[in-house]
Amino acid sequence: MFFSIQKELFDLLPDLTIGMVVATGLDNTRPNGEIDRLLEQAVEALKKNFAGDKAQDHPRIKPWRNAFAKLSISGSKFPSSVESMARRVLKGDPFPRINPLVDLYNSISLKYLIPMGGHDLDTLQGNIYLRFAEGWEPFIPMGGGERITVPKGELVYRDDAEVLTRNWVWRQCDKDKATEQTRNIFLPIDVLGEVGKERADEIIHELSALIPKHLGGMISSAILNIENPLAKFSF
Repeated sequence: MFFSIQKELFDLLPDLTIGMVVATGLDNTRPNGEIDRLLEQAVEALKKNFAGDKAQDHPRIKPWRNAFAKLSISGSKFPSSVESMARRVLKGDPFPRINPLVDLYNSISLKYLIPMGGHDLDTLQGNIYLRFAEGWEPFIPMGGGERITVPKGELVYRDDAEVLTRNWVWRQCDKDKATEQTRNIFLPIDVLGEVGKERADEIIHELSALIPKHLGGMISSAILNIENPLAKFSF
């Protein structure tokens, strides 16, 4: 199995770096108080350190608005997942607890203010791509809803059968969401800017320690960029 980034994306975003963590053999069935605390700490730190900025103006979130503009994606209509999460926290809304795995990578997403999503590998067909849609790919949003065909040219995560995440890091599909039964997960770490590789390395290192500690299993990882747009893995 492989994960690849379409080379034309680097024409628009040459500094793009995407880390990849594949965790296999997980036990996501048991509540975990330590993960609960990690998520609560990330939420409280975000509230404390945001300094009154609007979510979209934060120096780690604003680059996503700029990148979306280059891709002709409306950042106000289709905000990145991390912008939506930060808004929820700053409004004071209760932050949802889903399951230990999701709560763990949400804590990392909030800590570093980078978008993260988890894709259950046992639900996927074929390989994983970050590419511009060809115009035939179906999508059903997480939680259910109308099945649509994604417009040609939209930047998406997809497998060989359908779109996994629309508008790059906006909304994930339903079929590959992480549940209590998830044992094998693909976690892309989307990082923008000149510090991309260093930030991706840091997050990969943290996830590679936290996931086996709390959920068991084995970790493999890679970093993709303009020089290395494809990584193979097995599970």
